[in-house]
Amino acid sequence: MRGGTILHAISFALLCSVLMFILHLVPVNHLFIDPFSEAIKGHDMMDIAISRFRDHNDPDLFDDRILLINTGVTNRREIASVVDFLGRNDVAAIGVDLLFDTLFHNQDDSLLKISFQQHPKVILGYTFESSMDDPQSTIVGLQSDSFFSSNVFQGYVNLATNDGFTVRAFEPFRKINDSTVAAFSVYLASLRDDKLLDELKQRCSSTEWINFKRLQPGEINMTYPINSGHQVHYRMVHIDNFLKDTSHLDHSWLKNKIILLGFCGETEEAFSMKDRYFTPLNEQYTGRSLPDMHGVVVHANIISMLLDRDLIHDVSEKGIYGIAFLIFVLNYLIFTFLHRHDFFRSLPYIRLVQVFQFFIFLTTCILLLLNFNIKLGFTFIATCIILSYELYEFYLHKVKSWVEESLSTIGIWVTRNRIIHHK
Repeated sequence: MRGGTILHAISFALLCSVLMFILHLVPVNHLFIDPFSEAIKGHDMMDIAISRFRDHNDPDLFDDRILLINTGVTNRREIASVVDFLGRNDVAAIGVDLLFDTLFHNQDDSLLKISFQQHPKVILGYTFESSMDDPQSTIVGLQSDSFFSSNVFQGYVNLATNDGFTVRAFEPFRKINDSTVAAFSVYLASLRDDKLLDELKQRCSSTEWINFKRLQPGEINMTYPINSGHQVHYRMVHIDNFLKDTSHLDHSWLKNKIILLGFCGETEEAFSMKDRYFTPLNEQYTGRSLPDMHGVVVHANIISMLLDRDLIHDVSEKGIYGIAFLIFVLNYLIFTFLHRHDFFRSLPYIRLVQVFQFFIFLTTCILLLLNFNIKLGFTFIATCIILSYELYEFYLHKVKSWVEESLSTIGIWVTRNRIIHHK
């Protein structure tokens, strides 16, 4: 293949990569890619890979290190009794994913306060929000009243969600009120594994993808699109049943377990939408109508992932642009070869090549995620594939002649300098 074609392929790839970088930075709507943007909005490669291609029947997925207690309609006396019972056993941590922001000034409030303060392994949840005065600053949002939270460890329960309903990631650490604090799930996992905090900090990642593997438990939840396979990956019990008979919960069974108390429906028969999110485990990953996981189960998935060191690794931005550059080089060479034929004969083949590339990268992204926990930015790559021919035509008619003139000018200048230097 002629050297001039290779040079043009490299010039084309550089131009397209710079253009994609600019489009990525400029926060405006681009009409020529709006149809594609609308088609993929709200979706991610994780949804397809985890929902359709992951084996949820693996018995090793059952995580006996975590016990979920559904608190139902919050009864403070019952929660105090549960915390007292767990505190007398050698559990690793007790996470309370509930807010007690109202004081009723009754005996139940006092019992709950005493139970929290007597057991140092209790972690309460709270939320953070951006400061009204300084959008770049983060402050504490909703939290339990200081009557309950004084001298009690707390961790934020915020999840990295753009729409408030879809969860794929979380922030392990956050700077709040000028102090760096850990997330609710990170604190709980670190009480069982004291090496975890340092390892997470070494990753220097502001956001971590959640490697969802374990489905929402509970009989009422085992219907499409939530858990139609009736898989049980966490043991969950309603608080009333837990308190009814604790004789079978001996010290050895509870030892070193992480206990999560949170809302998973008013009763065992209730299908509640409160504190419920869409996750990549939703069986209906397109056009979803029902969120599939309660917040406390999301935290359980995060804890399992952290304890297993089963984190997802992102391909760096440099790596993504490197792949995009190679796609543009390859497509320039392919399009040039096909363009030697009549336009109306070559265009169908060009589209066929793009479709083939699309599915090759789709398969690659799924395999990397499932087998190696590597997340490749498929949306960006797919956009490069889709726009490559339109950008090729633009280069061919608007840029190629200018590049040839520039290369010719550079060649003449180099030749003259060689002659002068030789003389």
